[in-house]
Amino acid sequence: MISLIKVAFSSFKFRSLFFRILFLLVLLVVFTVFVVGFFANRHSQSVVKTEVKQSSFQMLEQTRRLMDTILNDVDQITIRLAQNRAFSEAMEAGNDGPSEADVDEIKSYMLDSYITSPYIESIYVYYAASDKIQSALIGPVKSGETEDLIWLPFYRAMSRTEGKWFVRNYPDENKNLSETQVTLIRTTPWASSPVRGAIVVNMNQQALFQIPSFRLMRQGEEIWMVSPDSSLAFNSNTGGQVPGDEFAIIQNKLGSDISAFTTKFRGSEYSFTAVSSPYTGWKYVDLIPTSSLYKSSKEIQNFMLILMAFSIVAAVLAAFYLTLRIYSPIHSLVQMVINKKDWKSVVPLQDQSEMSMLFSAFITMKEQGAEMESQLKENWPVLQQSFLQQLIHERTKLHEERFAKFEYYQLPVSREGFFVMVIRIDNYHGYINTYGSFDQSLIRYFIAKLAGEITGQLCRSYPLHTESRDIILICNPEKTMIKEAFFQETPELAGRIQAAVSEYLNLTVSIGIGELKPEAGDISESYREAFEALEGRAFKGYESIAPSWLASEKKPGDQLLIRKLAALKREILLLIREEPSEKFEEELRKLEKVAEGAEGLPFPLIQHAYFQLMIEVFHRSVDLGLPLHNDNELAKLQEKLLRMETVYDVAMAVQDYIRETNRRFCAEKRSGPESVAKQIIAYIQNNFDKEISLGGIADQLQLDPSYVSRLFKQEISVTFMDYVISLRLEKTKELLKTSELTVKDIGASVGYANQRSFNRIFKKYEGMTPGEYRDIHAPKKLNQDEIY
Repeated sequence: MISLIKVAFSSFKFRSLFFRILFLLVLLVVFTVFVVGFFANRHSQSVVKTEVKQSSFQMLEQTRRLMDTILNDVDQITIRLAQNRAFSEAMEAGNDGPSEADVDEIKSYMLDSYITSPYIESIYVYYAASDKIQSALIGPVKSGETEDLIWLPFYRAMSRTEGKWFVRNYPDENKNLSETQVTLIRTTPWASSPVRGAIVVNMNQQALFQIPSFRLMRQGEEIWMVSPDSSLAFNSNTGGQVPGDEFAIIQNKLGSDISAFTTKFRGSEYSFTAVSSPYTGWKYVDLIPTSSLYKSSKEIQNFMLILMAFSIVAAVLAAFYLTLRIYSPIHSLVQMVINKKDWKSVVPLQDQSEMSMLFSAFITMKEQGAEMESQLKENWPVLQQSFLQQLIHERTKLHEERFAKFEYYQLPVSREGFFVMVIRIDNYHGYINTYGSFDQSLIRYFIAKLAGEITGQLCRSYPLHTESRDIILICNPEKTMIKEAFFQETPELAGRIQAAVSEYLNLTVSIGIGELKPEAGDISESYREAFEALEGRAFKGYESIAPSWLASEKKPGDQLLIRKLAALKREILLLIREEPSEKFEEELRKLEKVAEGAEGLPFPLIQHAYFQLMIEVFHRSVDLGLPLHNDNELAKLQEKLLRMETVYDVAMAVQDYIRETNRRFCAEKRSGPESVAKQIIAYIQNNFDKEISLGGIADQLQLDPSYVSRLFKQEISVTFMDYVISLRLEKTKELLKTSELTVKDIGASVGYANQRSFNRIFKKYEGMTPGEYRDIHAPKKLNQDEIY
């Protein structure tokens, strides 16, 4: 091999050809790598900066929402205290200060608030008339006797009923804990003037400002929380105050809304992104070293350099190989032309073979091109379907490029807009169990063709064939349609499609309709609207038409549904072992009403909430000794519930399961002795209006009180006292609605001799006093025939 190379390079023509090919290949490789590396570097920097900016806004928005929630919870504590009756009476008290009863109730509320919130360091109430201050642990004392009075000038500067956040100096002279104190001051009374006092809440800065988001941050990244007056900032990584010299660098650049800027900081360039809370006035700043943004682009540069080196080596080897392959036949051809002789007689056998190889390669490439063109025509429908998939899943602003692709894929369209119909097969589980896979595909294809013919009266339509419950139709009107005509004609088209499917096939469909979009790049948005509109089918039932412009507004994913189901769960678990009754059936019917009232929430969320209720009933029945049907009973329950497509079916399935569990309990109960818990329940129901206790009942049964308590809780799912209180409150509400007895007499009749205790317990569980409950549910009316 080495001798062959020496012989080859001894020829000037070979060397010349080799170096020319080498030069061209190296030039091509170097130029290509340089251009690709340059633009890849620029693009990567741009992408990284955009992604970092977006992630910074997301991090800040997450932090802002968390802090708004925390600060709002603290604010709500002061509002509820300001609305308290005892608090209002205390504020109206004169120079002698509030009464002892009011002081005790206010102190109890402040203790509860202090214990339940980890962010509150201390809470005070200031009575202006008597110049006294009451804390959560100490009763009213003169303001001069307290250590912390730095907040008092802030209070005196407030002129109306309001709540404001302040960052002030810490009262500790040694400043061992912190140099500043975050304080909320709410002037009172809540709904009148002049100001008669205030509620002062001091926050635990370390707990307040040290949030868990820093665990998700990038290297060198920090989040600062800036006070409403932009005078101080706190670092969320440590919870401590940002040094004044560092904060001064960006203090004047913070705007009132969202801002982003780059500046010198800590000896290098940093990128800053800031947002402001419209609710609390606090600002949140994300800062990150700019150098970290380009880390990935530097890696790309190093990779491109290595790639260039390997490419040059490969180009040298390729040049040598190509020169060896083409030098001999080219030289033979030149000699043949010069000598004007038959090339076959001149070219050696080996060279003749190489030339034949060259000509053969050209012929082969031509044949392969023709074959590829033929295969392309055969696969054209597949390519069209792939393009339609791209249309519904990718949104773009390159509308003209989309129109060009329509033309390339031979899908003629007009410039009058696009909208999407999603045709969903109802009872899909029954559908796939009834038909084989081949028949399912035929039916989907038939529905798509049928829908295409019907919509052809108004527009061109291109069906997207999917092996799922949805048939997707991309529609393109052939003439200009005003919005009103579109809103009227498209539901009528959908109705005709439904009627045709029902006539020719033994099944029904529901149809979602997206809005008309003027540009080809927005087809995915119309598809999303049609898909989301179909969620309403869960509430409307099968064979529904769901135009997106008539879809119910989505409700926030709050805890209302969960709270309602939790209340029903408590009642159902109390009755699950009892004989079927009207009350039991009434609680089960509420399951359906709660589901129907959740319209606007995602259907999977409703399924999950009701499955959680089934899990609670399942585990409760197992704890109480009810045997399992089989080992995977819970998995089968979940599978059954996930097959449901409407909220009515979900509610009915849960009702049937609870009834079956109740039936099995009752069957076991008839064959066994009455439990201790049932004896206690019967005793409570007959004597709840008297002074009864778990200890007395345990003594009578000659059992340990703690054992009886645990047994009662295990079997009934609530504690002994909670059960007694629930019975008393039900009787109280009934008497408040129907009787003329005073609140005090009603409290005594249900077992509460102390009216203050009765009022406190009623308000704790019902959220209002007995008098307020009576005003709402049984208001007094004037008799027109009486003279008062």
